[in-house]
Amino acid sequence: MRRLPLLIALSAMTIFACFFACFRTDQKSVGPAKEVTIAYSATTDAVLAEVAFSRGYYREEGLEAVVHKHPNGSPALQEVLDGKADFATVAETPVMFAIMRGEKISIIATIQTSRRVNAIIARKDKGILSPKDLKGRKIAATSCTTSAFFLDAMLATHGISKKAVKIINLKANEIPAALANGDVEAASAFSTYINFAQKALGGRGIAFYDEDIYTSTFNVVTKQEFILKNPGKVEKMLRALVKAEEFVKQNPGEAQKIVAGFSGMDTAIVRNIWANTSFNVSLDQSLLLALEDETRWAIKDGMVRKTNIPNYLDFIYFDGLASVKPKAVTILR
Repeated sequence: MRRLPLLIALSAMTIFACFFACFRTDQKSVGPAKEVTIAYSATTDAVLAEVAFSRGYYREEGLEAVVHKHPNGSPALQEVLDGKADFATVAETPVMFAIMRGEKISIIATIQTSRRVNAIIARKDKGILSPKDLKGRKIAATSCTTSAFFLDAMLATHGISKKAVKIINLKANEIPAALANGDVEAASAFSTYINFAQKALGGRGIAFYDEDIYTSTFNVVTKQEFILKNPGKVEKMLRALVKAEEFVKQNPGEAQKIVAGFSGMDTAIVRNIWANTSFNVSLDQSLLLALEDETRWAIKDGMVRKTNIPNYLDFIYFDGLASVKPKAVTILR
């Protein structure tokens, strides 16, 4: 009879432990996984998205992720607009252009930022030794992207009119070959293609950065209709990305190897880009300021029909990240 209280106590402890296990935040999702399609660039611009996929964090959160890879963020965003993908990772500039065209999309989070993601890469053997030497040159850029915005900012900073250069619109992955072949003398490019171009040019290349004129953001975007119908999928997506953020912080070397294998870049190049990039899942005030600044630029240069800056708060989805990582939401509303 003395053993009865002990058995009751042990049973209570078991029930107690099971109860708390059910509510642990790191528990894997129960039930069948829900399929989502994620479009993102096969570059260092989508680190958290790729780490979440490679490490199985989407599946842990109950999502069966189908990945569509692209050379940069613009075609990834287009897949979302065309209904071929649920989420895209993309810089803020293509998002701004899409919203100005009337697209009903929302940013659910920024996943990385950098002050050195863009640069002008030029041919030293063509006599370009400083940004001022860009005057009168053929310069490549990818229209409606951060590379176009950065080029305009660099030209303005160094007192060069856009009319004083010839801008050639090229896809991001076409830029290294165009520089190496001499089709253009300089190009505004993203970090991945800056490194590919420098490798192609060897000692003939020179890169011009300016950390004070532009901070790039890379974001996760989806249609507003998708959010209304699938708020749970959005939250699961964000939870997976937050797990990837923690992994990247704690295991930078392993994360760099994942990205090197995914992008086809040398680990040393990935490590170099890494040093100038912040990998955080957030919704920061700087995102709002960047969207507004770039809208003014697009309106001034006649690149969009609308002449009013929209209220970008209407194109940012706050509830998802607020439920997953509330302290990361710092945009003023």
